[in-house]
Amino acid sequence: MDALSLTKIAAGQRGLFTRAQARGCGYSAYQIRRRLATGEWVRILGPVLAGCGTRMSVGLRDVAASLAVPGAVLAGPSAARMHAMPVPDSVPCLALARGSHPYRPVGLILRDPVAPRDVHLLGGVLVTSRPRTVFDCVRLLPDTVAPDLLDRAFQQRWITPDDFASRVRAFAGRRGAGRMARMARLAGSGAHSGAERVALGLLRRAGLTGWRANVGLHDGVGALIGVADIVFDRERLVVEVDGRAHHVTPERFERDRERQNRLVTEGWTVLRFTWRDLTRRPEEVVAQVREMLRRDRSRLPLGHG
Repeated sequence: MDALSLTKIAAGQRGLFTRAQARGCGYSAYQIRRRLATGEWVRILGPVLAGCGTRMSVGLRDVAASLAVPGAVLAGPSAARMHAMPVPDSVPCLALARGSHPYRPVGLILRDPVAPRDVHLLGGVLVTSRPRTVFDCVRLLPDTVAPDLLDRAFQQRWITPDDFASRVRAFAGRRGAGRMARMARLAGSGAHSGAERVALGLLRRAGLTGWRANVGLHDGVGALIGVADIVFDRERLVVEVDGRAHHVTPERFERDRERQNRLVTEGWTVLRFTWRDLTRRPEEVVAQVREMLRRDRSRLPLGHG
């Protein structure tokens, strides 16, 4: 027996190992059974074992499912957890080649081909790449979660909008293709977050026009002040929105206020709304924007625009 080699294998797999790996390290079938009977080892999932005292978690269950099915690749939310992406807890999700049939239930199985460039070795198991993981998660997660994950993915550059759109086009004709096309349209709407998309939807439904999304604004000498979420150029009105996952660090707070002060100095009016404002009191948001537009227009010289 080579206990040291098995310990090294388990260390690279979050403390897990398979019967086949134990046999490869010189343990006989009898020795494996004996250790299971005495509690020195415990069974996690099918042929996947671990040392006594191993505590089950969602992430450990994902890895166990991958090890239990030869050739499987962790995908969707399971891969997202491996990449430290924020997703809800769920059953393991595996990508398998067509024609492969796991001999025991392990969770959700995806039968889509996974390109070699989209398969990485992470934590001792095969995992889909970040771009493929984002695509699968947006495809599988509910509408209450998927848009926020896509927003975060673009912000963190886990996937680019062009890559996402390309994957959506390749998915055409498949079940759920219509929903993915809708997600791609949202991603290409010019809004960089779910909150911005909600704000733009409110403006459209209210019949307010003359705005642009994500516009770089400059001061009088041409220096960039920042990228504003929504801009009404004619009225020199800026609308800023904070997403539901908006976390303000002291540094971010200072930068936002500095930018806002520079905009005011340059003659812009600034309105700022939170996710709660947009979703709990949308009528008030629209009314404030409309009123500010009316005030700003009343200040314009006659014949302007």
